[in-house]
Amino acid sequence: MHESDGYSLGVAEPGMADTLYEAMMHVWRLLPDKDLFSVGSLTPDWVRERITTSGFGIVARSPAGELAGMMIVCFPGLDEDNLGYDLGMPAEALPAVALMDTAAVLPEHRGHGLEYRMFRFGEERLAGTAYRWLLCTISPRNAASLRS
Repeated sequence: MHESDGYSLGVAEPGMADTLYEAMMHVWRLLPDKDLFSVGSLTPDWVRERITTSGFGIVARSPAGELAGMMIVCFPGLDEDNLGYDLGMPAEALPAVALMDTAAVLPEHRGHGLEYRMFRFGEERLAGTAYRWLLCTISPRNAASLRS
């Protein structure tokens, strides 16, 4: 896609939880339709727990090194938020589900395919692991995320 544009991707460091939460909330606050990006029950502690214990975070950085976007990948196991339940997956398959849970690209960095690239980065990071099903939810009105 835009691989030579100077943007880079990496895994979020545990100390980045507050920064990732603030980026996510900044994107949400700017949305005219708040239903496009569900952040209602998320907290900095939720982000911290996901990127340190039950998943990992992905960060996209601009050519200048600024945070340009973020994504949280969760390993829900048998927790009720595992989307495998919604799909009617058998209980023995649920531990193989990873959630491509929360993605946000800061407005000034849009147009570089960063959300798509973060999805791909997460998929590549999970290749060869026990995670076989990578699931997410996207509002049908969120055209940019649907393209990703």
